[in-house]
Amino acid sequence: MQKAILVTGASTGIGHHLAHYLAERDHLVYAGVRKEADFAALSGSKNIVPLKLDVTDLGQIETAVTHITAQGTGLYGLVNNAGLGGLGHLTTWSEAEFQQIFDVNVAGPWRVSNAFMDLLLAAQGRIVNIGSQGGSVTKALFGPYTMTKHALEAYTVALNEELRPFQVHVSIVQPGGIVSNIGVNGLPNMMARLRRAQPPFAEQAQQILASFESPPTPPDPDAPESETNRQPSSPEIVATAVYHALFADKPKLRYMVGTQWEGDRVINALLDKLLDANDSPAHRYSRDELVSLLDQHLAARTHASA
Repeated sequence: MQKAILVTGASTGIGHHLAHYLAERDHLVYAGVRKEADFAALSGSKNIVPLKLDVTDLGQIETAVTHITAQGTGLYGLVNNAGLGGLGHLTTWSEAEFQQIFDVNVAGPWRVSNAFMDLLLAAQGRIVNIGSQGGSVTKALFGPYTMTKHALEAYTVALNEELRPFQVHVSIVQPGGIVSNIGVNGLPNMMARLRRAQPPFAEQAQQILASFESPPTPPDPDAPESETNRQPSSPEIVATAVYHALFADKPKLRYMVGTQWEGDRVINALLDKLLDANDSPAHRYSRDELVSLLDQHLAARTHASA
């Protein structure tokens, strides 16, 4: 049965692939884009209806709600995919840049979800937020970006608890490195931030800038993946996870997708956080007690999925 689904940020990358993935499976996709050229490129595609939709523009959001409501299709699914990337030392981000990445990556999903809430409640539908493994891990130069993805994790959990009594499920998909244009699109701003760096950060920034003067080294598929030999995945793995979140009888709250190396990195980071939380006067569980707790959670999850 055809379902109507809105995908934000559908002009390129994950969103573009997802819009076509859903349309090819005979669902009606409202594809949110910001640029006229992207609107034109999607026009005429089977089962895809492009919409001008900047997730920071309340007027465009309201117009999109009016348009979709007038079509009489309802709205079963919302995929909050629109987002910005960006690297740079925390001290080099301008006030405007810092506010913009939060405006798009955090306030954007909140705005769009609220605007379409009546339609989603009526359909007892699904909301899927496109997060990142950066919602669980972070490191130098990734500060503001991963801060937004940590916030999106909290938003997803809170929204799911609020909507679950009304049969609307909310999930978050957490990709690792995916083949897309997010890095290229954010390159000019990243270069500008690196040039702004002042001591003691300037030396590292200059080394990074110098590395861009050399042709990029392609990943070696025959060598193990590592921090210096990243092997980004196809957006297909994200589309597959989103599809499950939209249509499975028992959708998951979180879908971590990516390579084995990326998954190991996240699991180890979460274990470190667990041990940090346990290292307090109120807890300090022994190893055996922690293992027992893990076994209890595994048993509860197995029972819930049966």
